[in-house]
Parts: sequence; structure tokens; C-alpha cells
Amino acid sequence: FSAMVARPVNKDEVKRTPAAQAALQKEWDRLRAAGCWDESRVREWSHVAAEARQQGHTAHMGRVFALCVEKGSELPAGDPGRKFKGRVVFQGNNVRDQNWDAAMFQELGSAPASMQASKAADAYGLLPGHIVGQADAVQAYIQAKLTGPATTWVLLPNDQWPASWRGKFQTHVVPLLLALY
Repeated sequence: FSAMVARPVNKDEVKRTPAAQAALQKEWDRLRAAGCWDESRVREWSHVAAEARQQGHTAHMGRVFALCVEKGSELPAGDPGRKFKGRVVFQGNNVRDQNWDAAMFQELGSAPASMQASKAADAYGLLPGHIVGQADAVQAYIQAKLTGPATTWVLLPNDQWPASWRGKFQTHVVPLLLALY
């Protein structure tokens, strides 16, 4: 039966599947176009960390990586509902500060509307003359600018480096400007 589950696609399959590669590159390109990070300010992490220690600032460093899934994998090959989806994410479980200590973040979180609120909205929409709707923002995460006392720098994977970076850096980082998944 159709479970409508997005099937994870591993790196080896991505390498041999042009449609998966295109889906991942499309996501990288969208995030670049949105200005999620600033590649014009690429620096060596050791220099960023030394500067932060010297000036008494906090700098965080983490990795950005891509995930790929195939939506509609239960459908026959060639079906238009079967497609690859790329997502670029920040590896939040392994963020270091300028002293190479685990980064400490404020305890912040967001939760979707509770089940009770959802049911109340549904009930309201069932009343005569009432209408309810739902909306979702396009690339909602990246609509949030990163602010605060610490700067966050990210390592991009080698296959996303501009050619001008090759051979110039040991641990290159760029400032992350917008929130990522």
C-alpha cells in the first residue's frame, strides 16, 4: 500500500543519479541566491577564532551539509509524482566556539499549534458562514536573520567551494547570515 514516505537517498545513489544531483544543486543555489551565507567573506577558522579570543567575542563554527530524499518512491518510474528533493541543513549537534568547546545556546524552541487549537479552528470553520485556511511560508527557516552576541561561521562541503578557494584554506569558513534547517 502507498505509505507516502520520502525515501532517504544515500551519497552513492546521489553520485549516480543526475536527477538527485540536480535537486541538491537546486537547493544550494536557492540558499545562495537568498544570501544565507556570505562567500565573499571566506576566512580561515583559526584566524576567526584567534580574533574572537583576542577581542573577547564569541564565534561559533558548524558544518552545513545536504540531505536528499525521493518523494513518491512507491510510484512507478516516470510518474510525475516521483521526484528527488534536496535539503541543506546546519549540523546543530556539533557546533564549536572559538576555544573549541561545545557551543552553548539559549534554550529556545518553537512548537506547532497544539492539537486543541487545531481542533478549535476546524470546529470554527464548520460553522455556517465561516471559512478557515492554512498557509505555509516558502523556505520559512531562512526568513530569520541570525542576530545576537555570537557570530556563526559555517564550513561548506568541498563540492560547493568556489574554484578560487582551492588550496588557499585549511579550514575555510563563511559567516552564516540566515537560519537554516
